[in-house]
Amino acid sequence: MIPKSMEAAFERAAHPFHMWDGLMTTPEAMAGVLEPGVQEQVRRAARSMAGVGHVHLAGCGTSYFSAIAGTYAFHAVAEVPATAHNAFEFSAYPPAGLGQSALLAISHTGGTAVVLDCVRLAEERGAVTVGLTDIADSQLATTPAHVILGGGGREHSLPKTKSYPASLLRHYLLAVTMAERRGRQVSGLRAALEAATEHSRQVLAGAEHQARQLAAERRPGAQVFVLGGGPNLATALEGALKLQESAQVRAFGWELEEGMHGPWGIMEPGDLVILPVMRGPSMAKARGLAAALQHIGVSIWAITDDPDGLPGAHHVTFMPQGVPECFSPLYAALPLYQFTYFTALAEGKRPDCMRLADDRYLRARLALPR
Repeated sequence: MIPKSMEAAFERAAHPFHMWDGLMTTPEAMAGVLEPGVQEQVRRAARSMAGVGHVHLAGCGTSYFSAIAGTYAFHAVAEVPATAHNAFEFSAYPPAGLGQSALLAISHTGGTAVVLDCVRLAEERGAVTVGLTDIADSQLATTPAHVILGGGGREHSLPKTKSYPASLLRHYLLAVTMAERRGRQVSGLRAALEAATEHSRQVLAGAEHQARQLAAERRPGAQVFVLGGGPNLATALEGALKLQESAQVRAFGWELEEGMHGPWGIMEPGDLVILPVMRGPSMAKARGLAAALQHIGVSIWAITDDPDGLPGAHHVTFMPQGVPECFSPLYAALPLYQFTYFTALAEGKRPDCMRLADDRYLRARLALPR
């Protein structure tokens, strides 16, 4: 028996699936986050966080990866220490000193049980609590002291797309607003975020053909490895998760340095290695990795803002110029989502419902502890 909350994910059996609709409406989701009402929610949250010495970010799955990416903006822009946590780990093994900190609790649906547990625990220990959700009538919209909404409402596909960059944009706006309150000159950073709607539209239009071609050219059974450093560690993890969920591909996401400490040993000739890497401290590491992997015979796809591309890459997708590296995950995931979608179609998969059309997997999903 399919739960009512999942029914929409089983509605479509051919392109365009809900996942595609969600991905292609990402620019509208960005515009929603930039609306005045959401900006006022951001300002209120920033005021409440004025005296905190640490920001904790907690979520599960895609929301956890959003938390990872968000930490880099709080470090670089707001100059506040930040830590990302899997929500279960935070609630079961809470960090010390929560009374002097803030918790950003992240859940697209606003009903993830362990995320709500994090909020209750943090409030009991005196932390400032802020919820990030796309569902206005959810528990996460009312349980924390503050909420930042936006993102275009509930996604019908089980694997989420547009809610991820919409979540990132809220992190980044909050970090910029905190920096402004601390007297930092960050007008250029705010302007970069205000261009998110147009940038995301350009990336989706510019990357679609290549993503479609890469999916068509992928050898059946080829593994996919996504490796990123700094803020785009989150992109690597999110890209691999989407390939697993939507296309049931053997996909692996690693941090660049960790990928060099053994995991490369399971790569095979013909596998695809995806490197989301922007100009910054991770670039030299990515160049060295791309050069080394030439000896194995893998295909390398670089997603980068470097006009010169990445030496050794067989395919390059260019990101918008002038976007600070700490904000680049806003766009780096979009070509990966497109590639995932087209790979799912090529594999004969229904990306909206993951593998739950198979009753064995549906029963397993429903039996998972919540």
